[in-house]
Amino acid sequence: MIDRKKVTRTIFASASLFFIIISLGLASQVCAQTVAGSITAISGSATIARNGATIPAAYGTKVDVADHITTAAASNLTITLTDGSQLELTDSSDLTLDENTLNASGARASTKVTLLTGLVRSLVQSTPGTPPNFEVHTPNAVASARGTFYDTDHETGVQDKQYPGCTEFTHVSVYKGLVVVYNPGNPSAPPVNVHEGQKVTVPCAGAPIFYGVAPAVGGFSSFEWGAIGALGVLGAGGAAVIGIGASGGFGSGNNNNPTPMTGDQ
Repeated sequence: MIDRKKVTRTIFASASLFFIIISLGLASQVCAQTVAGSITAISGSATIARNGATIPAAYGTKVDVADHITTAAASNLTITLTDGSQLELTDSSDLTLDENTLNASGARASTKVTLLTGLVRSLVQSTPGTPPNFEVHTPNAVASARGTFYDTDHETGVQDKQYPGCTEFTHVSVYKGLVVVYNPGNPSAPPVNVHEGQKVTVPCAGAPIFYGVAPAVGGFSSFEWGAIGALGVLGAGGAAVIGIGASGGFGSGNNNNPTPMTGDQ
């Protein structure tokens, strides 16, 4: 004789398990499709890889969490995030939007992006009274901020006579505010505070090293910063370091690094 109660329980358990699996799948898909912002400026061409498909980037295109954005040669684009912060990705660059969450007031709770190659310029809306909650990751560094304006540049396959055998470098140039930089692959090296006008380089698995002043910065019309003006910061021992001005070309931080200097460690 068939035990109807046992059959009913088995069917109910199977249905419940199926519902849980479907729910988890849908939740994962929703999470992957959370809108992080949109493209508010583009020059040249770029693509967005999303859920196994590749679509062309265009003005007004929505950008989701987990999107992988790639710019072509001689191209750049600006992403305005939901909290008003902006990311400008320069030519031949690859970036993934890993996380972008807001708190109840609409201010940023946490934003994380990964720059695989190239350069990203970050104009970060300030979140007073909170720890750094905006992070740019590269394969060998993390640059975190609360509210600031800075470049993160990652390059591979390059040579620097000061680092024989090292062909991977991350450069962080700070134009306004404070950025904390560290190498997650070198836990024995403490984070360093990079102030306005300073530049730091992370070679391979090494610790961050200060390289003097940040390059001059020119304004991209797609960014909405005000006039930066001349800035001055203090180096080691209170020695004055010439700050950056509001004019000049786009500074990627590549090549021809000046002599290293001691910074705020």
